[in-house]
Amino acid sequence: MLCTHCSQSFGVNQVLNQRGKGLNSQIQCPHCEAWLGKSPTLSRLKILGFYIGVAALVYGYFTPELRNITTAVAIFSAMILLVSHMMDHLKVTQAPEQPQIDDSEHRRKYR
Repeated sequence: MLCTHCSQSFGVNQVLNQRGKGLNSQIQCPHCEAWLGKSPTLSRLKILGFYIGVAALVYGYFTPELRNITTAVAIFSAMILLVSHMMDHLKVTQAPEQPQIDDSEHRRKYR
């Protein structure tokens, strides 16, 4: 996996903290401690596109008179599946707090 906050890769076995269940689950990056999660809407759209496409292909296979319609529905649902799959990445849902560093001495030094 690749953290979208710190851009460091980590394995699934390195994940220590998780919150939420199902499609709303989030994991915590072991490097920067940012909470990462996927969009539940895009995940649902991906699942819906897959099952509608499979159902349309199976129904069209057994009913030849509707094959033109079911093939079009299957192609459209495959497009929805692929587009939602490409858009569904880990996103930062809660970034870690950055400590405030007082660098006024350093700035004053180089003025």
